[in-house]
Amino acid sequence: MPFINTGELFDLFGTKIHIGVNIFALLMLAVAVFAVSGLIGAIKQKNLLGMLFGLIAALAFGFFALATIFTYGYPILHH
Repeated sequence: MPFINTGELFDLFGTKIHIGVNIFALLMLAVAVFAVSGLIGAIKQKNLLGMLFGLIAALAFGFFALATIFTYGYPILHH
């Protein structure tokens, strides 16, 4: 996974905060939340195809958001 590095934003209690990966992870997490919202709407309307795509999108984007956060840290915890 490419590291989106826009440079060091600031230093907080000895922990370096980088803006690039943090925004990337937050965007994927936002898409996962919207996918869960769509999944709930599809369940209410009993739309099977909507449920399928909502579940797949929520799992995929949620997994990659958490993997990015745990790999690179939010904030970045490794040096």
